[in-house]
Amino acid sequence: MALTLSVKLKDPEDKPLILAAEVIQAGGIIVYPTETLYGIGCSAMHRRALQRVQNLKKRAEPKPILVLVRSSEDVRQLVREIPESAGVLMKAFWPGPLTIVFPASPSVPRELTQGRGTIGIRIPSCAVCLRLLEFAGVPITSTSANLSGDSPLDTIEAMRSVLTPGIDLYLDAGTLPPSKPSTVVDVTGPSPRLLREGAIAADALQAYLPAIGVNP
Repeated sequence: MALTLSVKLKDPEDKPLILAAEVIQAGGIIVYPTETLYGIGCSAMHRRALQRVQNLKKRAEPKPILVLVRSSEDVRQLVREIPESAGVLMKAFWPGPLTIVFPASPSVPRELTQGRGTIGIRIPSCAVCLRLLEFAGVPITSTSANLSGDSPLDTIEAMRSVLTPGIDLYLDAGTLPPSKPSTVVDVTGPSPRLLREGAIAADALQAYLPAIGVNP
């Protein structure tokens, strides 16, 4: 049975996060809390772990997996360019629950992009995530901790019932406050497009990018 470690959302202790980071560095998979939902995490550069995550989600067709990073410099390692519109959004909403879809660097594993040439990235505001990223030293995946098509799960007990086996370690912060998933904006085209309205509302984005399009 996968190990479960308790963790505080605010001012988390280092020990459980160091252990979780070691699992990630070894190619393992964890479940961990973010500022929105529980996520499934592995090294974004470990191809076998990424394939395990795709299989764990039981998707009919594999989908791109978004990534958490610590800094704008980390973003530059994963993308071909940072468009001007992305720079505006990064300054306004990061750290926070905004995922930005960039043109992916050719060095990014295909298991992340699924051949689409794009990658979703965000810098989280959650203390657990930021410390975990620091200890792991690599970008970490953050797909929701549920089976594809199901509603997000909010307790470790519920996740164990559907994700086991497959998870190597759970970080348990208890039931998270109700939240929408991250908002997703695509900046790979001629103008930015809102793909999913989540924790950040469309009008908040439009205050910084009035011409942002809304995906039908």
